[in-house]
Amino acid sequence: MTTINEQIQQGVKAHLEGNLNGAEQAYQSVLEIDGHNATAHNNLGFVYGQQQRWSEAITHLKMALDLKPDMAMAHTNLGQILAAQGEITQGLEHLNRAVEIDPRNGQAWDNLARARLQAGDHQGAEYGWMRALGLEPGDARLMTRLGTAIASQKRFGEAVSIFQQAINADAENNDAWAQLGVIHFLQNNLGNARTALQRALKINLNDTTALRHLGLIDLASNQHSSAIAAFSRIVELNPADESTRMDLAVTLISQHRAEEAMAHLDEMYARRGDDERVLYYRALALRQCREIKRGNDLLNRVVEMSGRYADEAQKILSAS
Repeated sequence: MTTINEQIQQGVKAHLEGNLNGAEQAYQSVLEIDGHNATAHNNLGFVYGQQQRWSEAITHLKMALDLKPDMAMAHTNLGQILAAQGEITQGLEHLNRAVEIDPRNGQAWDNLARARLQAGDHQGAEYGWMRALGLEPGDARLMTRLGTAIASQKRFGEAVSIFQQAINADAENNDAWAQLGVIHFLQNNLGNARTALQRALKINLNDTTALRHLGLIDLASNQHSSAIAAFSRIVELNPADESTRMDLAVTLISQHRAEEAMAHLDEMYARRGDDERVLYYRALALRQCREIKRGNDLLNRVVEMSGRYADEAQKILSAS
């Protein structure tokens, strides 16, 4: 007969192999026998978190903490999920508690640093990743995250050095290549930026950070077709990325491809009908499609808003 510990180990093995359903079944089997097993509640909550079954995840993680209030991994798992749900203050409380209980837990420091970065505490994030690296020296993934926190404080020279260290530790770390490219881009070193970003994409064709910044470099170099291809790929990968969708629509309009732009602008207009930028560029696209009256109606709305695009909208109307 399989013991409870053996069933938990079976769940861990399935989890590590990516078999979340198998892990879920194993942990549930443990809880059917022993509903007060904190480890099973924690592990099952973690599985549910990965499946984005947030309510169930939070329920089991809180049950784990009711049973073992000083269970560091339950605190860090619950903190991650709360932060991901926008409950950043509560999330940080649990993540800070996790490192208080187990200061030698590198994963807990990593999770705390990510939440601090999300909260805009860049120095706190830097400290968290320094602690994590102290426990897991040479981890290229942690180096890259540390570099991101340092770059967010505009210490670009230090960030470049750290990203290069991460690449030396793992030359296939596409995140490090992408972030190195972003720093070069911010420093207007477009040649080195392009080289680093292309290397990131060679490793991972779907790296949206690399795609976006390559698209921006292409725009700066008047390579509009390449920029459109990059932005289109990002929108395909992440339809919710409205910032890139807008950049794509604006670039299409600049190349007199208004009908293609309208498909994207219509989507945004349906969700953000009072956004003056959406209204302004939708008006331009309509006018390119020879729907002058509809375009002018939108331009008049932009003028009435008296915002950033009002003057440009008025100039177009006056010249009509």
